[in-house]
Amino acid sequence: MAKAFGVFKTIRNNWKKSVFFTAILSYSANFANEKYETHMFMSQCCRTVSAYGDMPLSVDKKPKKVTVILNPAANKRNSKSDFEKYCAPLLYLAGYSVTVLTTEREGGARSLVENLIGETDALIVAGGDGTLSEVVTGLLRRLKGDTSLTEHLPIGILPLGRTNNVARQLLQPQDDNHVHFLTNATMAIINEVNSARPVVKIENLESPNPEKCVYALNSIEWGALREAKVTRDQYWYFGKLRNFAAFVFGSQFLQYTVDAELEYSPPCSGCSNCYKKVTTAINKPSSLFSWISWLFSFKRNSGGTDYSKIINLECSNYSKVPIRTFNININLDVKQTPVLRINVGPENISYSEFVKEGYLKFRDENSKIQNSVIEAKDVTVTPHIDDEIKWLSIDNEDYEVKPMKLSLLPNAVYLFKPDNSMSQNQSQNKSDKESSLSLDKFKNHIGLKQFV
Repeated sequence: MAKAFGVFKTIRNNWKKSVFFTAILSYSANFANEKYETHMFMSQCCRTVSAYGDMPLSVDKKPKKVTVILNPAANKRNSKSDFEKYCAPLLYLAGYSVTVLTTEREGGARSLVENLIGETDALIVAGGDGTLSEVVTGLLRRLKGDTSLTEHLPIGILPLGRTNNVARQLLQPQDDNHVHFLTNATMAIINEVNSARPVVKIENLESPNPEKCVYALNSIEWGALREAKVTRDQYWYFGKLRNFAAFVFGSQFLQYTVDAELEYSPPCSGCSNCYKKVTTAINKPSSLFSWISWLFSFKRNSGGTDYSKIINLECSNYSKVPIRTFNININLDVKQTPVLRINVGPENISYSEFVKEGYLKFRDENSKIQNSVIEAKDVTVTPHIDDEIKWLSIDNEDYEVKPMKLSLLPNAVYLFKPDNSMSQNQSQNKSDKESSLSLDKFKNHIGLKQFV
């Protein structure tokens, strides 16, 4: 009993040291427990995945090949180590032949896919939304915008970036554990279930190379909120609060004004007008392949809905509206009928509202001050700008503000996702002859083979 009183007396007399060492001990215990749980979880995942790799392979088949486009600068340069610890072991155990291509500069992922040589069964994006946008842009540029060929080269997403909105929409994680998120994304690739997803084609109307389009899968943002967001790394000394600090100390962006004109068409689930646009985009007299692509694309649609016989007079009606706001955000809303949701804020807001909007933005909550929402299929943005260079974000990548046209392309790419979220597009019946013809033109065009 005397010893116990002695211990309590020592703690009372040295309470500062006691508190300090108690905090260190608690942190160490929590850190060790997390490491142990992660180790046990990864061990279980490896045992599960090894069953795929242990399955016998017939002599006439080769191991499946996947090409990983890794952005080592993503997530403050932690993406490479996370990939090697949590994703690569599962892919190797599943029996995949993995080729890792590392980006070395901004736009490097786009160039890697455009110039990809050799055979591969799937592309895997190891990065965030920006890297995913670059990979999709490179693929569709390589295919000259022909989205009818993308089903033969599905894309997997390993959410290793700072912003992973598309991956969260696809995988729908049940918790905030980063390791669980990565392993679930890897398992979705191994399970080989994919579904179609729309993309936004963005054309620079002033570009001398109109075929050099950019493709987005999430959002386009222009305005004060975007300007404050890109400065968050300047407040690194605030740690996890730097996202919020960018808006607290971003009062200078309250004077930012977005002045432009929007011309948009209403949402459409498919009609003769849309059908003509698709065939016109594919049917270019510049190459023999384009004519063959048009022919086969028409045959594949013949078994389903014949959009050429659906009349929608509203589809080709465009509306013009001038906007003057502090921020505009165009989101790709993925639902039964995909639409472009244009969120236009007021022209001026107070400082408190600006800080609150920044707080809601990083919590992925809806804005509280938007004064108008427009749903559209195609949008043309004509900015009224002076000689000052302004910037906008396309899937969190920076681009200079120029007159641009945004076009919604349904079922443009195929992304891996969990089995229970399988899209109906995955189960469409296609004849063996049509699939064979489509695959042949795909292989001849870009030198890649079908994902088995």
